[in-house]
Amino acid sequence: NELKYGNFQIGVSPSYQIIEGDFTINLGVSAYYLNDTEGSKNKFFIYPKLTVSYKMVDEILIAYGGIEGDLIQNSYYDFAKENPFVSPTLSVKPTDQQYDAYVGLKGKLSNTMSYNIRGNYYADRDKALFKANPVLLIEDEPYQNGNSYDVVYDDVTTFSVFGEINVDINRNFNLGIKAEYFTYSTDDESEAWNLPDFKASLFMDFQIDEHWFAGASLYYTGERKDQLDIIHPFIPITPITITLESYFDANAHLGYRINDRWTTYIKANNIANQDYKRWLNYPVQGIQFLAGITYKFDF
Repeated sequence: NELKYGNFQIGVSPSYQIIEGDFTINLGVSAYYLNDTEGSKNKFFIYPKLTVSYKMVDEILIAYGGIEGDLIQNSYYDFAKENPFVSPTLSVKPTDQQYDAYVGLKGKLSNTMSYNIRGNYYADRDKALFKANPVLLIEDEPYQNGNSYDVVYDDVTTFSVFGEINVDINRNFNLGIKAEYFTYSTDDESEAWNLPDFKASLFMDFQIDEHWFAGASLYYTGERKDQLDIIHPFIPITPITITLESYFDANAHLGYRINDRWTTYIKANNIANQDYKRWLNYPVQGIQFLAGITYKFDF
């Protein structure tokens, strides 16, 4: 059946900044009016926008914190960008992020190295979770064979710990390392479907000389949960919770800038040739190579 939905959203977000010595305080609020055009429902949302920072030791050690909320306007396009295997049967509605409370420390370890450590606690109403569609043994729709995803909504609270280090040396060498750990609590769903318990990444760019440049990126994603649900016309089958294994992905590129307009390059993706599953029943492609040349137009 065709699903119809429509949301109209308008909002204002006034703020006021106070700077007093080493203290910086931003006081604000966001207010939204949401109109469900299909359901003929109207609703108002009000969120805090409060941030505080304090320079404890110049630029070396800065303490910060805040509490902010937002009305996140979801769309089928956004869902399909994140998960290209969604079915055409999605129900789309906004997520009410009641608040994101956080505290952290950031600063510079040297002129070329900076850091950021933060803890977050989120509270989301109607958070969108990707969940595998049931396998219907009596239907013949192409997306009902264990090969598509639905979106389910639940009230989810999330606690996370985040850390990153960035190195920038004379713009010739850039290095960034990030890691974040998550725990979730759901109201109705048994799991926070397809949300990882850990994520980490490393990015590196190196300008070797005037012409040669290189870079690499490494990604690690922790375990996720999904559900295998088979619907038989005569035999009841209990859904099974599936744990998707963590995975590691490494990519690299090398390029040569011939002149201001012409550049040639080669890329290697999934260098470790992993056959991990980002989504249930969908293993990724193994090692890949790509070479090409680009031309920059000057209009």
